Amino acid sequence: MGKSLCLSLCFLVLFHGCICIAQQQQERQQNKCKISRLSAQEPSNRIQSEAGVTEIYDHNNQQLQCAGVAVVRYIIKPRGLLLPSYLNAPQLMYFIQGRGLQGIMISGCPETFQSFQESQQGGHQFSGDQHQKIREVQEGDVFVVSTGVGHFIYNNGNNRLILVSVIDISNDANQLDFQPRRFYLAGSPQNEFQQQRSEDAQQQGQGQEQEQEGSQGGPQESSGSNVFIGFNAERLAEAFNVDAQLIRKLQGQNDSRGNIVRVEGGLQAVLPQRGQEEQGSEQQEDRLHAHGNGFEETICSLRLKQNIGEPRRADVYTPLGGRIGGITSFDLPILKGIVKLSARRAFLYKGAMLLPHYDMNAHSIIYAIRGSAKFQIVQNQGRTVFNDVVTAGRVIVVPQNFALMMKAGDSGFEFVAIKTDENGMINTLAGDLSLIRAMPVKAIASAYQISEEQAKELKFNRMEASIAPGRFRSESA
Repeated sequence: MGKSLCLSLCFLVLFHGCICIAQQQQERQQNKCKISRLSAQEPSNRIQSEAGVTEIYDHNNQQLQCAGVAVVRYIIKPRGLLLPSYLNAPQLMYFIQGRGLQGIMISGCPETFQSFQESQQGGHQFSGDQHQKIREVQEGDVFVVSTGVGHFIYNNGNNRLILVSVIDISNDANQLDFQPRRFYLAGSPQNEFQQQRSEDAQQQGQGQEQEQEGSQGGPQESSGSNVFIGFNAERLAEAFNVDAQLIRKLQGQNDSRGNIVRVEGGLQAVLPQRGQEEQGSEQQEDRLHAHGNGFEETICSLRLKQNIGEPRRADVYTPLGGRIGGITSFDLPILKGIVKLSARRAFLYKGAMLLPHYDMNAHSIIYAIRGSAKFQIVQNQGRTVFNDVVTAGRVIVVPQNFALMMKAGDSGFEFVAIKTDENGMINTLAGDLSLIRAMPVKAIASAYQISEEQAKELKFNRMEASIAPGRFRSESA
């Protein structure tokens, strides 16, 4: 009886402790959203590598902490390879410019891409390489990478490949803390997320002081290295069944190329030839996925990308105003319950206005791709927290339920908005589908102390749903 009572008390204490920790984490996240002023962020750090540049937006910024995300932009030169790595949180990548190859490595999944050659007896024999599926990516693609999944990106085009990555560090799949952590599998790159917490610094210091038993690689550095360098070289050689000299290369010793390296002669990978028949079947497959194909996808065959930049994929279109396309878990099943992010891609023509609206169930991380726009963002007490021009390359967070209106500049405005919910939804405050439109005329007249004729003007004068064509000269950047 005494043992049972003691065990019950232990479980009670443990359960109470878990609840307290969860409450503390929730309170800590909520406290970060006490924002009185917003600002458009530029990259706070820039890392130059052999074949590209990594630009990091300060993840300790109050706005990004409120949204629980980190943002990174990669600029990869032709024949540049972003070294394989994995993260402690899921991420959504949007490809801004160029084309390339995205490799996803999931342990346990089959190597379904194989190269063969004809033997002298007329049969097939294995020759060359075999690997997991590599996906082609291009401008306008959204690509999903789950927590802990290894991946790399290669630029096989003739122009720079530019992409922006939004990492959802507040996602339930991240069991560590509200800090982005990238684990490189190759090279000796400087980690783009510099941990400034004293606990990490102490751990790194202890790691530097400890000698690795039997290691042939000499002293190890706590930063600018990949995960393999922390292992004993001889034991790692035994694990791979290779020579210890090769392991030193695996550990990235004396590698100063950075996290984007040049592939001499180009990356040779097994890819099927892309013909007209395949293009047609791919379009048919996209249509099936868009409406649900009726089959549950396995982790090895999940669709991970979809293009939201093409005009034919627009969900909203105004001939003189622009278009908006988006992606949710209904379009890409992996977003449902696994990644829990969604995205919208907008093209606003010169002087066009994105009507006042707010995100119902998510924060919105807006990355400005091209052009400029005048933003106005208002919080719950009616105070303007942002009233300025946003230009290309900047990031601004619009917290959940904060009202937003924007007007494109003289060169138009293009942006992608990553939402922190798998099915990000908005409510509009003006236009054909707005909250005002949903109210009776009498209710509008009474609420705003206006005549019924004026109430009808408020309700019916704007017929567009989301984008209004430009009518006045817009504010220029």
